[in-house]
Amino acid sequence: MSWMEELSRVYEHNRSLVGTFEEKRKQRITLLPVSHVMQSAQVEVLVTKGGDFHSAKVVEKENARTIVPATPSSANRSNAPAPHFLHDKLQYVAGDYVNYSGNIKQAGHHQLFLDQMKQWVKSPFNHHKAEAIYKYLSKGTLIKDLIEQNIFPVDTRNQILEKWSKDTEGEKPAIYRVVSAEVSSAFVRFDVVHESYEDPVVWEDKSLFKAYIDFFGNENELVEGHCYVTGLREKLTSQHGSRIRNAGDMSKLISANDDIGFTYRGRFGSPSDAVQIGYETSQKAHHALRWLIQRQGTYVDSRYFVAFGLEQPEVPVPFESTVELTGGNALLNQLLQKEQALAEDMARTEELIANELNRSLHGMRHQLEKEGLENVVVMALDAATTGRLAVVYYQSIKASRFFASIEHWHRTCRWLQLVKDLDTFRTRRFVGTPSTYRIAEAVYGSKADSRVKKELYTRLLPCIVEQKPIPKDIVATIVNRIKNPFSFSSSMESWEGTMNVACALISKLYEKEGYTVALQEENNSRDYLFGRLLGVAEVMERRVLKERDEKRATNATRYFNAFSQHPARTWMVIRKQLTPYFERLGIGSTSYAKIIQQLEDRLAVEQMTDDPLGPVFLLGYSSQVQDMYTKREEKKHDSVTEQD
Repeated sequence: MSWMEELSRVYEHNRSLVGTFEEKRKQRITLLPVSHVMQSAQVEVLVTKGGDFHSAKVVEKENARTIVPATPSSANRSNAPAPHFLHDKLQYVAGDYVNYSGNIKQAGHHQLFLDQMKQWVKSPFNHHKAEAIYKYLSKGTLIKDLIEQNIFPVDTRNQILEKWSKDTEGEKPAIYRVVSAEVSSAFVRFDVVHESYEDPVVWEDKSLFKAYIDFFGNENELVEGHCYVTGLREKLTSQHGSRIRNAGDMSKLISANDDIGFTYRGRFGSPSDAVQIGYETSQKAHHALRWLIQRQGTYVDSRYFVAFGLEQPEVPVPFESTVELTGGNALLNQLLQKEQALAEDMARTEELIANELNRSLHGMRHQLEKEGLENVVVMALDAATTGRLAVVYYQSIKASRFFASIEHWHRTCRWLQLVKDLDTFRTRRFVGTPSTYRIAEAVYGSKADSRVKKELYTRLLPCIVEQKPIPKDIVATIVNRIKNPFSFSSSMESWEGTMNVACALISKLYEKEGYTVALQEENNSRDYLFGRLLGVAEVMERRVLKERDEKRATNATRYFNAFSQHPARTWMVIRKQLTPYFERLGIGSTSYAKIIQQLEDRLAVEQMTDDPLGPVFLLGYSSQVQDMYTKREEKKHDSVTEQD
């Protein structure tokens, strides 16, 4: 099944939502009707049922979204005049535009608008609201009425004051706050005096949408043919939708514009020789994709990602962290309630997170399957040029496999993570998967080019939704960053936080070995043992420095890079420099000495070499540090309990 056919199915499954606005991500969005586009209006005019002017006002930006009936030409217009229906820019709807703007080049625009409006109101598919708007605009007094309503100021020549300068006297009119260019380019929408409280505004009136769709379906001059998407005989179009990613996006997924350059001439005589797509199918697919991106898409730079179900649009977002996926602060509250008990057993923390993840995904999956979800699509879109949009990633999979893949990603790519509780603003620790945003920040740094980060998102998608192995170069990049702790001088980044993300990716790379945050005492891997040794040195020296109230870096941190390249030689240097710390701690150093001795004994002679360490040494280091800090907290808790 093609992506266009799947998106058309999404449109059909959600037809009840067409034309109904909803609040998503602090903006009003809707699934557009066929043959309609979305525009932002700056001026709203109210007319009577008889076609007389009633009132006008400036539209605030948060309420500007307006559903507009359109033709294929008007929806894709650039320089050639092509009016919409009902609502449009001043040069199309104002009969006195030339008188008040002086722009003679656009003198014929208004007549084009009236001619096609007349076709509609004289057809069997007329609507009384369309007729009222047509009657008013036929009078040609729109700008005059707007000036009298103090919407548009005029200069001494009785021309529209295009821009408000700082030197102009008086308070700045509202129109200049909502129009970014010249005032004469303002978009005007129209409404008709309501008969009752339930009567919808014109741009949300579903009966009006249907009247226009029926009119256009019967009156258009599109050629019929077989649609390559559905296999059915339909009216075809070579003009397909733009503004897919955002309102200013003019790039298209399907374009037959080859009037200059002649890139494809010689192969095809006309666009229909290459592909034939039904007008209605194209409209449904593009409207559905635009709607899905607005309500649940993710973007990095110019690349937009969206995951959706064919039968039910909302599905888990592949890029979310474990905390986000399992309900955010709800999981953090559970950790807070069990914080002391869990601090004594990292394995229990991992078990809690795993159970909560399983419960959350199972509940979500059960609910969505109950609503008929069977298939999930994951897409990524990007534009190489301003006019051409491409599908850079596409995967259609069964819903059961999608949920299994999400769960697999969160079970295999996890490590200790730090997250801020939004209620208490305290930093919490949990064992889980970092978000893809956090991974990108950790791998390339917070100041890295977004074009690099978007490629990482795309490369991780197969790992998340197809259970593919994680690319080794991504792991190598973040490991090389971690080897240089002093490169993390910016307050925007934390070496410890980046280390935790690195460990999550390393555990994913070696998922068959089953590494855990909880210390693996029986693991005799050379890399793991050397990492544990460095971890013991770090904790021991950090303890002494804290008692002395010194804030300098430990020797373990200073020699981190050298240790990863020449572990045996560097360890002897660090071991020697630990001597004064053993002396200062006295009997308190016994536990450290015992662990170091045990680890050194477990390293075979052939392992005590200067061969560079692999990424696994970071897992040994992290687990050892966490284990020792956890046991120290446990001892403090026990001593406090005994005193009580």
